[in-house]
Amino acid sequence: MILSALAIALSLQAQAMQPVIAVTKSGVHIEALDCQVGDLQLATPFGLYLCASDPVVEVRDLILSTQPLTKLREDGVFTNEEWLAAISRAGLLSLLLEQTSVIAKSFPEVIDGYNLIQYWAAQTSNLDPAINLDDRISKLYKMYLRQQGLRRLILGTELENIVSASSNKRSERNLSYMQIGDELKSSDPIRRRIGLQIATKQSDVIYLHQILAMTIVDPTAQVRLTAALSCSALHQHAARQYWVKLAARGSELHRGYAVNYLAHYSGPIGIRALKMLDSAIEHRIGDRFSCGSNKIWVVKASDSSLVRPVLWLNNSPSERSDLHLFDHLSDNTEFIDASSVFVVTKVPPLLAEQIRALL
Repeated sequence: MILSALAIALSLQAQAMQPVIAVTKSGVHIEALDCQVGDLQLATPFGLYLCASDPVVEVRDLILSTQPLTKLREDGVFTNEEWLAAISRAGLLSLLLEQTSVIAKSFPEVIDGYNLIQYWAAQTSNLDPAINLDDRISKLYKMYLRQQGLRRLILGTELENIVSASSNKRSERNLSYMQIGDELKSSDPIRRRIGLQIATKQSDVIYLHQILAMTIVDPTAQVRLTAALSCSALHQHAARQYWVKLAARGSELHRGYAVNYLAHYSGPIGIRALKMLDSAIEHRIGDRFSCGSNKIWVVKASDSSLVRPVLWLNNSPSERSDLHLFDHLSDNTEFIDASSVFVVTKVPPLLAEQIRALL
């Protein structure tokens, strides 16, 4: 009899700990464990979610919340991006982790899942609140390094959230130049992504050349795009000069990356550069013509100096001359206006299609 009662109690406890979907007063849906109406904090797959001013008003069955979306996915209603967005809105955090990994294997250019994971991770915590403020960075950084894959992304996002963005920095509340360097040259794309985001928040402009190169040569789409965002935030002018030159005279692959960055991360001048490239599409090699106030010359060969941007992180930034590191920062002239003639390599058909789709 006692054993039966104990078994029933354990069964009830196990049922109580099954994941559910908590719905807060503001309408947030989020996967949680051992959740009740009125709760002001939730244990989620990403960490502790605080909702002190947005209490739980409803608790729903996780499986019943998942089934309608799964059926739509099976019927082909969702694209990969729409599917990830739908399960994120539904708060299905475990499924979001699983599907981000699954989709990334077959469609590495789909990076929406990483962004959605970071959206949720920015609202959760894996640190004991009792840890002293000055110890939180070092503690979390050690935890982050011990993790792998998307668990590392979750902790890295929390790390990026708590590093100081103040100009009056305290070393214990930031990652050092050496630590940032370790992240940027890591073989793990998650570490490179987090390193870029922390370098940006800390305004570590000293790494700008490295980050610019990463927008082109990093093998992972999520890292290239994160690097582009970082460059735009750290020094948009310098980034734009680099991308305009690549878009005009780089290799075909690099030109494809560069025109995308000009469209999305370079402001109105980036769009102007794209329009100048667009004007060259129908012209033949050797043609000289005008586009507004600019004279353009279409040539055959790409610029060999742009074939492979230099990655210099194997050396400490302090070992490089300031002149070399900051040559992009000292000139305010726009590359498209830097000379009397803007020289453009003949635009191939696929790049032409891309440019016109972006305009």
